[in-house]
Amino acid sequence: MILGSLSDYLPLHDLVEILAVCLVVAVVAPSAVSISILGLDRRGRVSSTGRSSDVVGTALVALGVAMIAALIGLGLYALFTD
Repeated sequence: MILGSLSDYLPLHDLVEILAVCLVVAVVAPSAVSISILGLDRRGRVSSTGRSSDVVGTALVALGVAMIAALIGLGLYALFTD
């Protein structure tokens, strides 16, 4: 009875979806930043040895930025769709 009336005011299915999205973002966003930092560190180590560029380091930075951009894009998509 209480659960039935509570779901009229507080949709439990929507709350579960919000919780799932928050958990995904809580894992993906820090991972993306960590990947970018790893790429920057790799690029810094390569530049200190005298080589001109590091493709792997640049790719890691680009991957981290792409992951954050994907999260932002998915968030905007979810915001503006029904």
